Amino acid sequence: MKNPNADIYEMLDTLSLPVAAQRFMELSKSPELCNYTAMQFIREVLEAQYTETLNKRFETNLRLSSLINKGAQVDNLKTGNGRIYNDATVQQILQFHFAENRQNVGIYGITGAGKSYFLSACCVEACRRNYRCKFVDYCDLLDELIVLNRQEDLNKYRKRIKYYARIQLLFIDDFSISRYTEEGIKILYHLLKLRDDLGTSTLFSCQYSPDEWGLKLSDEPECYGKLDGIRRRLTTGFTVLIEKA
Repeated sequence: MKNPNADIYEMLDTLSLPVAAQRFMELSKSPELCNYTAMQFIREVLEAQYTETLNKRFETNLRLSSLINKGAQVDNLKTGNGRIYNDATVQQILQFHFAENRQNVGIYGITGAGKSYFLSACCVEACRRNYRCKFVDYCDLLDELIVLNRQEDLNKYRKRIKYYARIQLLFIDDFSISRYTEEGIKILYHLLKLRDDLGTSTLFSCQYSPDEWGLKLSDEPECYGKLDGIRRRLTTGFTVLIEKA
């Protein structure tokens, strides 16, 4: 005898909801079906499909982010295990309201303090929340854009810098770790100005306080105005200082 609910199964499957379709068929044949209310039944059918969709979306976001340390966890971003955080600020950041408020996040601390881990954990959580993310090393980012800028095809450079500018959350690890000439600082200024105009948020780790950037980013006097613009744009938002206990 033909299953009277086969058409519903077919509709769910055609709508690319195979997990929900399978769960629907299982429940429709179950003797426990009469114990479900209509709302409970709908929830039971859709929940597994919803969970699978979220997991797949998270995996895709994480892969596209280029993050290496995908195992970093936000649960570890609290005072303990030899590190001290400004915990109240960290909890505010982990709510991700800064992204809607067009703000940035700076993570400061000495070498080995755990800045890169902090950024990685935030990136994992942001991917879970379905933000479009990109995790890059400071030198890799600037070196790539400098090479493209020197090529004859200027469109490639413009296309790439616009790509970085439009990323919803850009994570820059080891910011200001190397000095660059005016060419590099001009590109960095251009990128951060575009991101500021678009309202996208930048999260970065840095060994040096912003008042030291004038010497750490570049020692060329022609860069002074751009360095001031970089500092002013990047330091709008939250600051986390990680200290070793």
